[in-house]
Amino acid sequence: MTAPPPTRRRAAARWLRVPRPDAAAVRALQASLNLPEALCALLAARGFTADEAARRYLRPQYEHLHPPEALKDLDVAVARLQRAVRDGEPILVHGDYDVDGMCSTTLMTRALRALGAHVTPFVPDRLKDGYDLGGAGVQAAIDAGARVVLTCDCGTSATAAVAQLQARGVDVIISDHHLPGGPLPPAHAVLNPRRPDDTSPDKDLAAVGVAFKLALALTRALGGNENVVLNMLDLVALAT
Repeated sequence: MTAPPPTRRRAAARWLRVPRPDAAAVRALQASLNLPEALCALLAARGFTADEAARRYLRPQYEHLHPPEALKDLDVAVARLQRAVRDGEPILVHGDYDVDGMCSTTLMTRALRALGAHVTPFVPDRLKDGYDLGGAGVQAAIDAGARVVLTCDCGTSATAAVAQLQARGVDVIISDHHLPGGPLPPAHAVLNPRRPDDTSPDKDLAAVGVAFKLALALTRALGGNENVVLNMLDLVALAT
């Protein structure tokens, strides 16, 4: 009889008590929104004490979105992708194997193809290739004859692979949301709301949120149909 595999010991959970929200703020939300006290207390505890902020949280609208251009390097990324689409340069969209990475890759691949781009999607094998832009991704770019590599949900720490591709004349555009562990890679553009010099307001975007903003800005720049991107909001919701 085979012995069961050893179990991993989980770290003890730390429970943090949230201060009770201000009772007057809860009552004001109740009167304004006509919602149950418990829900208004949750809103207030999350910092949504102003009427308009609470309404936006509960019923977000398209016009509430911050402009994509608030992301650092977005203009640089859009300009390079515009040129690639216009000149028919092959683009490799390098994703990740989790839900966020797969949805981001799908969104960008569909958006680029709708604009007439020559696109090859690539997702590394979790067990064989591991995480991030690495040797497998570099080889995939070479095999595809890519002149541009766009990462989705990875790349912020892939300094060696980015340098290797850039040395080959392949422009790398990073689209990611992971915390940088050191200096940013020498990419053509790095879209990441968590990079230290990014001043955009959406610091907690999933990678698919970054991809959505890039796809929307690129579609506008090329005079494409924004509905192509907006019709993929189900992917944005799924991965967020």
